[in-house]
Formats: sequence, structure tokens, C-alpha cells
Amino acid sequence: MMYFSQILTFIIFVNWQCTPGTQKLSTELSPEAYDLDNFQKILLEDDLKEVSGLAWVGENQIWAIEDESSVIYRLAPETGKIQEKQKFAKNNDIEDIAWVKDVAWVLQSDGTLYEVSSPLTKNAKTTKFDFPIEKKRDLEAMVVSEKGDYLYVFCKSCKWDKGTEEASVFRFDLTSKQYESTSFITLERGEIQKHLANKDKAPLEIKPAAVALHPIEKQFYVLSSTDKWLLITDLDFDPIKVYRLNPEIFKQPEGMTFDPEGNMYISNEARGGEPNILVFPYHPIQMKP
Repeated sequence: MMYFSQILTFIIFVNWQCTPGTQKLSTELSPEAYDLDNFQKILLEDDLKEVSGLAWVGENQIWAIEDESSVIYRLAPETGKIQEKQKFAKNNDIEDIAWVKDVAWVLQSDGTLYEVSSPLTKNAKTTKFDFPIEKKRDLEAMVVSEKGDYLYVFCKSCKWDKGTEEASVFRFDLTSKQYESTSFITLERGEIQKHLANKDKAPLEIKPAAVALHPIEKQFYVLSSTDKWLLITDLDFDPIKVYRLNPEIFKQPEGMTFDPEGNMYISNEARGGEPNILVFPYHPIQMKP
């Protein structure tokens, strides 16, 4: 019997083949297992015009948040329709969501983390954890470690970083439920720039907006909305390859997740148009015998 994600992969492939208006570029490159010029576009409802984070939950759910309200949305992955929603806190600048052992973790732009247990039920409970540094900061991306024991939280623009040259990453221990007091690592332009795949070698702005762990490759994918790039790293966040993104397709990419089959989902805020999720089918490179 086929698993839901395998069926979904087939649906995505069929829809992708039939989707009109996809663009083919000659200047932008793509990761080996994806074609960033060919995708299925799923339009989202107006409630999600400021969609800022995605998480794949279970076999057939996408959960989303948007930065104008503290609401968790459950979406149908094949249509993007809102199936359920629930407020978890007062309205705040909400940036990302992660799913760990039946608990939703939500990131606020000042680094505050919300633990939402039993989400989308009448027994939902929210607990807040503060960021350890009081200086001016904007953190927009979060990802769960491969072993599920930490959350990595990424600065987009923090006072202690060197402008657009670097972005510090903080670690939150999911056992002790505490932030470490200093940054865990720093993403540095000097190291990332060396791995740029495209001909355009203009300096990258290091401002992460979303991060996701690939379920098959076991690599982190880091997305920047400000400067439109996609970085692939190993599990230690060492850069492997970075790709510039077509701004006509990725108008304001703020959320990213993968389903169990490796299909990649990237959400775009409305930005004068309609909010959407772009679905990129996973085509792993077949190794020769």
C-alpha cells in the first residue's frame, strides 16, 4: 500500500507537469535533486497573507504561522486550504514554527520561544521561554536538530553581528528547556560565498529567514528572503553549496519545510500579490552501479 506522502508526490508530479506559466531561467542554477524553475504553486487564503513559517507534521499535514497574529494553522498540503486553526498567545511578531514529539514550538522575532503542548485541541497549553540577550535583535528562522534534542534559532539582524556579513545561531536545549547564554555558531559570508554556484559573485547578505532539515539527505537548507539565496550545509552548518534564487518566483520566501519523501515546500508572503506555497518535487540523483 502506498503511503500518503508517496501518493502526494505523484499528485505533485502530475500537477507540476500541467502547471502553466512556470519559468525557465538560463542564469540561475539549482540543487542537484531539485529544479527551482519548475514547481507547483498552491495559493493560500487571505488569513495567511503574511505567512512566515511552515512545518510538516505527521504523514499529511502542513502547519503554518503568519507574523501578524499568534495563530497556528493546519493546512491540507495538496490544496493549502485551512483545515483548523487556534490562537496560542497574544498577537506578536511570529516568525517560524517547528514540530517536536507532538509539541509545536513557535519563534517570535525577539527570540522568545513558545512551547504549545496539545496544539489544536481544547487542552492546548502555552509556555513562554525568553531569549538570553537583551540587545536589539531580529530572529526569523528555527530548525530542530537531527536527533531532536535542540532547536537552532537564527539571527536575521542582531546588534552583536557584523551587519550583513554574518548571522549568529543560538541553541535551545529541549531537555532542560533553556537557551545557551552565548551563540552556538556563526554563519559567515566569507565561508558561504566560496560555495556560490552562480556566476553572479556579488557579496551575499547573510540574513536567514527559514531553515529546514532534509529528511533523506540529512543536510540543512537555509533560505534568505532579503537577498534571495538558498544554502545547503552539513549537520555542523558547514556550507556545501549556495544558490541565488529568481526574485520573480521567490517574491518573499519566509517559510520552508520538507515532506518525508523529500519534496520541498517554500512559502511566499503576499507582497502585493497572493500568498503561496511552491512545491518542488524531489528527484534524487541515481547512483550508477
